[in-house]
Amino acid sequence: MQSLEKRIAALEVTGAPADEMTIIRRFVSPGGSDGEIHRLRDDDGKTWTRQPGETEQELIDRASLEVKRNPWGIASLTADGAEVLHAEH
Repeated sequence: MQSLEKRIAALEVTGAPADEMTIIRRFVSPGGSDGEIHRLRDDDGKTWTRQPGETEQELIDRASLEVKRNPWGIASLTADGAEVLHAEH
């Protein structure tokens, strides 16, 4: 029993979240999946808009650094659908 308690204590000390992960939800129309992302928002309504000269990946990286994460290190962002649709035209 003492061995089990030591193992549990060790897990509690090293129980930091795994590597951080960002999930990006992107809603697109059929045949329109190649539009670039120009705006991202989190579940709390905070938004990140692509700056002049900023690439899509740079926007994603910037938002991923600033977004609030859950206790497991996971962040959830949504690409603004209107921006994705307009990027195609």
